[in-house]
Amino acid sequence: MIWIDEDKIVSEIEKMKPKIVAFNAPNGLLMKIEELASKIQGLFNLQIITFADPCYGICDTVDNEVEKLGVDIVFHIGHNVAIDKIGKKTILIDALDDIKFDEVLKASITTLMNYKKIGLCTISQHIHQIEIARSFLQKKNLEVIVGKRKGFMKDGQVLGCDFSTAFNIRKSVNAFAFLGQSVFHALGIALSTGKPTFMLDPYYREVSDITPLAVKMSNKAILTLYKALDANNIGIIIGLKEGQTRLEKVQKIKDELEKHGKNISLIALHEITNERLTQLQNIDAFIQTACPRISIDGEKFDKPILSIPQAEAFIEILDGKECKNIFQSNRWV
Repeated sequence: MIWIDEDKIVSEIEKMKPKIVAFNAPNGLLMKIEELASKIQGLFNLQIITFADPCYGICDTVDNEVEKLGVDIVFHIGHNVAIDKIGKKTILIDALDDIKFDEVLKASITTLMNYKKIGLCTISQHIHQIEIARSFLQKKNLEVIVGKRKGFMKDGQVLGCDFSTAFNIRKSVNAFAFLGQSVFHALGIALSTGKPTFMLDPYYREVSDITPLAVKMSNKAILTLYKALDANNIGIIIGLKEGQTRLEKVQKIKDELEKHGKNISLIALHEITNERLTQLQNIDAFIQTACPRISIDGEKFDKPILSIPQAEAFIEILDGKECKNIFQSNRWV
């Protein structure tokens, strides 16, 4: 069951006395947000707006939209990190899952004992369980390391594009254990660190080896990159979501590709889908600078679409350098 920090919401409203409040949350929490909005509406005399568009992470806030709507505070729920606020109006609210890891931790011992030194990671909704899990595994004579926080991340926390807490300890461990039911995040750890990675799913109490999938996805990404080498007309996509607009990176990639004679078009999009890109028929390949996961494990695209790490490898190949370990870095943006 997901627990949302309603006390913090009430406290912020009492302190700031807003007239209009908005809620923004990932799809999986939308039903709970409807209930929460109704509850808050009953407590305070204010107007509430719920954002129902998909919300993909802490990079996907709605600062521009709330300005248009005259909203005083927006509560961004479920992507909690080590800071409380983003921008002028976005307040981060914890959403924690109370599922226990006891059974899947027991089930993982036989597998993890083969590696002895384990890096432990998780995502925001299970972050309160990470020290409990570490203690359990250490009592089973495993050496367990939780990566220290970096930037606004918490100890052991990973995001979809930032694996700093895992990457920085990769040379001290032999494998990683990820707490949660998210192949998406476990795959990121495996690709980022290059280490065997196991997902400990507390719901099905299953231990899954993500390593073969990481090899498959890495090979697929490299194949896409080589397909793009034949492209003369390249579209560089600028993400329009709040935390996905990277104009300096776009300009740098554009400058490098133009040195190699590529024709560059700049394209701006909120949602990057194959349906939208098929309208751009003169483009041979795309580089999207918004979210790396769109290129790595997003929907299928008809034309090559590279993430920033792939684009950087692409440029290295054009420069006559060797391309290897594309995704082995702490961040992908």
